Amino acid sequence: MHIAVIAAISLIGGPLLGLYVFNAPRGEMLTLSLRTGLGWGLSFAFVAAFIYTAWLIRTAWKGYYKHVAARKMDEFYRAIEGEQTKD
Repeated sequence: MHIAVIAAISLIGGPLLGLYVFNAPRGEMLTLSLRTGLGWGLSFAFVAAFIYTAWLIRTAWKGYYKHVAARKMDEFYRAIEGEQTKD
């Protein structure tokens, strides 16, 4: 689902930003080449993919550290109560 949203936004927003950057008048929107629009769209898709990958890595690390902290707290409470670990 995330990849589909990134692709849709990139392929719609990329060409529109390309038109804005090139300062194309409104009448020339349809005459701008398809190649330019796809180029901007694919460029946005690559940038969005890098940002999404960084977000995934950050989320995974946060989850990992949260899991490690919860496990250490469980071990701490077991040590206080005098229970033995079954590892």
